[in-house]
Amino acid sequence: MEYRKLAILFALLFAALVNQAQENSPVVPDSTVDQLYNAGNWKQLISFAKKSVTDSTDSPDLRFKVGYAYMLTGNYKAAISQFNQVLLREPQNSTARLYAYYCNTYINNNSAAFYNAAHLDKETQNGIKLSPFGLNDVALESGIKLPANDERDNGFFERAGIGLRLSWRLQLDQSFMFFKQNIFRAGFIDYKNQVGKTDKQTEYYVRAKYSLAKNISLLSAYHYLHTSYRSNVNQSNLGLFGVKYDTRYIDLQGDINWGKLIDKTLKQYDAKIDFYPLGNLNLYTMSRASLLNLSGTKTFIYSQSVGFKVVDKTWLETAATFGNQDDYLDADGLYVYNSIDPTKFKCGESVFYQLGNHALLNLNYFYEKKTDIYRAVKYNQNSVTLGITWKF
Repeated sequence: MEYRKLAILFALLFAALVNQAQENSPVVPDSTVDQLYNAGNWKQLISFAKKSVTDSTDSPDLRFKVGYAYMLTGNYKAAISQFNQVLLREPQNSTARLYAYYCNTYINNNSAAFYNAAHLDKETQNGIKLSPFGLNDVALESGIKLPANDERDNGFFERAGIGLRLSWRLQLDQSFMFFKQNIFRAGFIDYKNQVGKTDKQTEYYVRAKYSLAKNISLLSAYHYLHTSYRSNVNQSNLGLFGVKYDTRYIDLQGDINWGKLIDKTLKQYDAKIDFYPLGNLNLYTMSRASLLNLSGTKTFIYSQSVGFKVVDKTWLETAATFGNQDDYLDADGLYVYNSIDPTKFKCGESVFYQLGNHALLNLNYFYEKKTDIYRAVKYNQNSVTLGITWKF
């Protein structure tokens, strides 16, 4: 009798262990994931995967389905993370690679998008709608600066830019810029005709971006400035080198700018963090800390912006920059704040509107606190810029 009881006990224990093993095996999660995937219950699929999938139940197929669910619900950063996990174990999975390409384009990350496209077969690459001339985008900007200072005329700014894809992993952006402002000052002003001295600046900017890996990009840039003011003509040369690293919800960038700007040596060190809490452009923040060394004078500058989608096809972005922005370089060295009078504080609002499938309109307003270098008085300046970008 004792042996019979012991045998029954072992049988019950064995049945319990088998049942527990079945519950922990990939069969249960995979079966549930398949049901949710086939039914198109994307949010439920994501929720179930978060709660139930463990290391023992993980698989490329499961990761792909969860990534697809994230993509269809608009969380492109999370989708990219899932597709990257698939590609770690299945580098030849062209569907995961193609979806990673599209998700990166949806968040304007062309470097990572083109890196994935580089690993697709020729037939799939030919199916991607791109400009046959290697054009990524063209952009036009026109702005006016309105200083509340009787000895400063309105300033005018123009920019024309073009983005090129030289190869799947190498992109080149170029811009041509022009700035003009009349400066009135006692001693050389013609008060009768209100003619002062003109501050003119013509610029050329070029930036190269190389996709080193699916989430690492190398940046290099060169900025040439030809400045004429009164009888002085200066030619300035600036360079930049940086590294960008993308993670699931945060993108990190570090860069260094150096060169000579008019009669001053310049070094600027930047650290930048972009945060996408929803995994898309519906809500994002950009934080940038800079240490500017201008001929031995060090200045700390901090820039913060927050953007969000207001309604369909319309975004708002609020930005502010703190610190003395005399000869400050912004946007990977694209914009150089070397006007006659330094800016001490700047804040503003931008609105972006998607016009059709290719055109993006933007209207920017900025308020600046500036200091007149000749009279040591403070004044305010309002700036308005209108731009359009055509993406191919």
